[in-house]
Amino acid sequence: MSRITVLIADDYALFREGLHLLLAQEKGIQVVGQAMDGKQALIMTEALQPDILLLSVQLPAVNGLDALPRIRAKSPGTKVLILSGYPGDDFIVEALQRGAKGCLSKTLTRADIVKAIRVTHAGELWAERKVLTQTLESLLQKGNQSPSQETHETLTNREREIIKWVMEGMSNKEIAAQLGISDHTVKTHLRNIFGKLKVNRRLQLLLYRIADRTA
Repeated sequence: MSRITVLIADDYALFREGLHLLLAQEKGIQVVGQAMDGKQALIMTEALQPDILLLSVQLPAVNGLDALPRIRAKSPGTKVLILSGYPGDDFIVEALQRGAKGCLSKTLTRADIVKAIRVTHAGELWAERKVLTQTLESLLQKGNQSPSQETHETLTNREREIIKWVMEGMSNKEIAAQLGISDHTVKTHLRNIFGKLKVNRRLQLLLYRIADRTA
């Protein structure tokens, strides 16, 4: 079985080297290089054509988000995961729109980072489940601050109940069992919730996949 090749781009040498050492312990993953700034990330991605690029958003020379479209053009087969301290929903939307396949917090565990790499390599989008909670909290807060906004008011009691369970970390299957409904019904409710809260289409797809992830 071929290995998943990974390039790490971050301006902190200690972080890069530590991440390199962690990933070196994983079977099926090979770190092929480290880049210290955006310009080097562009050059190395084009030369190495890695399967996965772990790209820090704050890089010298060329910002990570600014480098994204150029990286995608030079290496269309490379899937990019953005590394950020505290990625919010607006940031994630922008990263997705520029070609990223997901976002990783630098506070993630080794197991989570490895899982993100494997999930992304398999063609899925990736973000932590807490991003789903943060996004829902943010959207609901905006609704409370804007009484004229009708979308928040149109949520049904069942939809509000599902939001509560989602924000407590329950998977779709767990919510279905809790409410005595089918997994498919929970998914339908989530689609309606994201639509009513005016979630960006690409972010909606990401959040839906996070909510559906059971492991």
